[in-house]
Amino acid sequence: MFSPHQDDEMRCLGTLVRLHEQGQRIGFVCVTNGDKGLSFDGPGGQREAAAVRQREMLAVASHFDAEYLCLEREDGFAVGDHELRTDLIEALRRLAAEVVFTHWTSDYNDDHVVTAKAVTDAALFTGISSFGAGSRALPRTPRIFHTHPGEGFGFEATHFVPLSSAHVRQKATLIRRHESQMDVRRRMLGYDYADEMADHDRGQGARLSVAAAEAFRPCLAERRVPWPSDLPGPLA
Repeated sequence: MFSPHQDDEMRCLGTLVRLHEQGQRIGFVCVTNGDKGLSFDGPGGQREAAAVRQREMLAVASHFDAEYLCLEREDGFAVGDHELRTDLIEALRRLAAEVVFTHWTSDYNDDHVVTAKAVTDAALFTGISSFGAGSRALPRTPRIFHTHPGEGFGFEATHFVPLSSAHVRQKATLIRRHESQMDVRRRMLGYDYADEMADHDRGQGARLSVAAAEAFRPCLAERRVPWPSDLPGPLA
């Protein structure tokens, strides 16, 4: 999963759980350090916020025995420049990425939009030795799925991954490892992100006549189009 923030993986976390169950290797890359994540604290708390977000993301990654990389950009100010593209090429190669989940290209937060475009652009060059900072080129360009951004952004899902009740519970448990963000959401709206995702996943599941599902769209850019078989199929 390539995202700007520590907790953005919640949009595909159930799918990652299912892939992990199948023996697939999982990795997480965050573009920013999350230093604005303690939303009700002043600017003086940014260093502590970044440290909290890193600990929480590592707690999620540990469930998957996953490598976690942070590219250390400032939260809220991600820019798709030369340095970010190079860093993403290197991250994709380091993880030997085959399938990438990232944001949709329209979203409420520009960090999400910048990351989605930047990782899509970077993926194209991972197999070309003349790009990057000297790492070995990948044998095949990574394939990309975009996660559902919520309503209002022109996203019409085409691919769905059903989740069992056990997957739904596991997803909620993992989301709540981002304790700081659950507190922020409860103070803002009275419920946390795990509750919000459970409602959203029930809505997507209803489209398939199953209890819950996560929804995706494939990247259609040349060489980055995924196979439907890259996603877990129907539940047994």
